[in-house]
Parts: sequence; C-alpha cells; structure tokens
Amino acid sequence: MRVLVATAALALVLTGCGNDEPDVASDPTTEPTATAEPTVGTYPYFEPQDYAYTLMFSCFCPDAGTPIRVTVVDDEVTDAVLAADGQGRGGGKKGDPAPQYTWMTIDDIIEAANDTEAAEVRVEWPAGQDYPDSVYVDHDTNVADEENGYTISDVQVS
Repeated sequence: MRVLVATAALALVLTGCGNDEPDVASDPTTEPTATAEPTVGTYPYFEPQDYAYTLMFSCFCPDAGTPIRVTVVDDEVTDAVLAADGQGRGGGKKGDPAPQYTWMTIDDIIEAANDTEAAEVRVEWPAGQDYPDSVYVDHDTNVADEENGYTISDVQVS
C-alpha cells in the first residue's frame, strides 16, 4: 500500500500539480520572442512593381554622386535621368539620360545588400520601411576603387 501511495504522490509532483508557476504557453501577458533583424543575405525584396525613386550612386565613375531619377514599370527600369547637373567627370546636365549602369531597380540595390561574397556590406534600413535608405558594398578589400554606394530617397509608388 505504501508503494501505491508513494507512486501516486510522485505522479502528482511530476505532472505539476500544486505548481505556483504560471503556464507560459497560455499566459496572454507573456511577451512574444523578438524576430531577428535581417542581415546580409536575408534582406527582403521590394514588393511594388511600379514606382519612381531618386538614386545617388557612389562609385569611381563619371558623375558619381549626382542624383538620378529612376522610373520602374513592371519591375523594369524604363527611364533614368540626371536629376541635377553632373558633379563629376561626366559633365551631364539635368534631364540627360543617366549612364546605363545606374539603371537599377530597388530590388537590384537590395540584391547588392544581400551579397554574401562581398568583403564588406553596410546597410541602413529603417524599421518598418520597405526598402533601405543606403547600401555600401566593398567587393574586395584588396582592390581599389571598386566600392559602390547606393542612397535611395523620394520613393513614390504608382
């Protein structure tokens, strides 16, 4: 009989009978676990397919740093023009077509932010925003003048 009582008592202890701790799984005041911040290789793509934005592209290239107004339709760049007179060796004037290598969608820039092969990637992406404010990529620390910087502003979704 003592064995039966001892077994019953042990069963009650093991099942948590008399436990004063709250049941976390059913406690509505328990804070949810925070989700991890995106990092290089995990940044989400920009969902809108039709939009315009201003790009400042930094590179060792003509008119580097000159703002470019980019128009995207069906997730393809349809137009990219200098939004100001060129700052560099290119000498472009406001309204001139931007160089072809600057014809980038926001997804193209996010793809650069997700470059896990680059030597260094820095991304400024405000919480709650669907795209980064800026991306910097150093493709190879042993090579000079191949770094690229992208600054996104004035996004207008159609």
